[in-house]
Amino acid sequence: METDIDFELLGIAEVIKRDAFIVPSNQREYAWLKNVQVKDLLQDINNAIRNNKETYFLGTVVLTKNDKGSLEIADGQQRLATTTMILAAIRDYFLSKGDTDMYRSIENDFLFTYDRKEKETVSKLTLNLDDNDYFKNTILSNKTQRTVQSQVRRSHKLLHDAYQTIVEYFENIEKQLGEANTKDQLNNWLDFLLINARIVKLVVKDAESAFIMFETLNDRGLKTSQADLVKNHLFGKSDVRLPEAQKLWSSMKGAIETVANDDDDITMEFLRLACCVITGATREKDVMKKVQDISQSKNECIRTLTLFEELSKDFAAIINPDHQKWNGYDLSVRKSIQTINLLGVTQIRPLMLAIARYFNANNTALAFKKLVAWSVRFMIMNIKGGRLDEGYARLAFAIFKQEIKNETDLKRQSEKLVVTDAEFSASFENTKVSVAKLARYYLRSLENTARQEPNPEFLPNEDTVINLEHIMPQSLKNGWDGLTEQDVETHFSRIGNMVLLQANTNSIISDSNFEIKKKAYGLSSFTLTNQLAGLDKWDTQSIDERQKLLAKLAVQTWPI
Repeated sequence: METDIDFELLGIAEVIKRDAFIVPSNQREYAWLKNVQVKDLLQDINNAIRNNKETYFLGTVVLTKNDKGSLEIADGQQRLATTTMILAAIRDYFLSKGDTDMYRSIENDFLFTYDRKEKETVSKLTLNLDDNDYFKNTILSNKTQRTVQSQVRRSHKLLHDAYQTIVEYFENIEKQLGEANTKDQLNNWLDFLLINARIVKLVVKDAESAFIMFETLNDRGLKTSQADLVKNHLFGKSDVRLPEAQKLWSSMKGAIETVANDDDDITMEFLRLACCVITGATREKDVMKKVQDISQSKNECIRTLTLFEELSKDFAAIINPDHQKWNGYDLSVRKSIQTINLLGVTQIRPLMLAIARYFNANNTALAFKKLVAWSVRFMIMNIKGGRLDEGYARLAFAIFKQEIKNETDLKRQSEKLVVTDAEFSASFENTKVSVAKLARYYLRSLENTARQEPNPEFLPNEDTVINLEHIMPQSLKNGWDGLTEQDVETHFSRIGNMVLLQANTNSIISDSNFEIKKKAYGLSSFTLTNQLAGLDKWDTQSIDERQKLLAKLAVQTWPI
């Protein structure tokens, strides 16, 4: 999508001086901590001034224009608000010293402006609905005009603490330098904020454009700002149903937060997955456009938020195998989720989400077992990227549209996506596995198939410590004279060169030759390990032959 973009590199105080800014009413509150971000900013500026640095870069501030032409802050609220408080504290210092000229200059340049149309003085920075009155009445207003206001929100306390930290910082400068030198120093601060403490001021035409721009920006608060843009659109369009919208969003966030304490990334990931289910394949940068398309009226907004709220509970469930949703389901559902978590596959989540939401308990259990098998097959064949993203989203969307209603429908419509037995077997014959936990999982599952145990593809209950043993070692010594370094390079990480052993046995024989090792293998209770005891030698041909046998077991272990 093409966007109209205006950008300038300016001092942050110069940006504040030129324009007035609004934090959208439903965007997040002030969040900087006094002993972390606020103190860091003060110390950074002070050090930069002391060391005569020409530039201190504060990142990118992203702005959009609302219907009235006013600038709204899409990203950068914390920096702009904290800088405004620094300017207010400098103003208050000069006022306390009787320097009314400096006081008026700072107040008129940086803190307030006169609105000719409304015929009133308004603040340069307007915070969100929850914070603005407190910010304006207790910080922006000068000391003679301030009113006492209760701190009814956590953000109010953070604003108060931030401002007091700034005031105390300047008081400490005065203790060190004296009044006259402090005035000169604070003038230096003003000049530095006007010229040297720079930001990229980026103005885009609308919230969707701002959302897309975040894909290329690596700035503080990135993911949260993206989610805020989605929320602001939905709240803004919900009109008289705003309380209902707020309740649904809050419930959605509550469900998401059960699977991640830091929900910046996870919120956007959920919104992307939900859009995949509701609208089809969705990249993260397309989330805003997709949400706008399906929520153009207040009723559509509530419908969209209702779907998000419903899906958020299932999202938490597909990540957490212990989730209460699975209480009435077959135990295999929890086992499937545990296994998928171990494999570390996330591309499959849109399909898992749709199945969890719209299939009954029996079909969910059957379908999740299929997803375990698909995941292993794709990993062995190193298939990833667009094919899986589009394929999983296509199936998820078909479930949402009720074109796929059960596991049988899913199997039929997935034929073009899933690899065949022949393809899987051929790839397994040559696969290398460098991640120990994956190799151990593959071998345990194959072992269960060899023993004809049910559900071999699930994680077993580990009651002993099982180690992964490489038969041909990485360092060729102690009787491995027939092999070369080239053999190690090509075959050491082949799964055919690996067996399972109890930990104490593995530590004893790890550097031994094959004659010694096979005696230990003969004592193993693992079928696939025990089989090696009858071999006379171990070389690359032995590895190839064994891996072909394992490939046949793999087709049975992870069936489609």
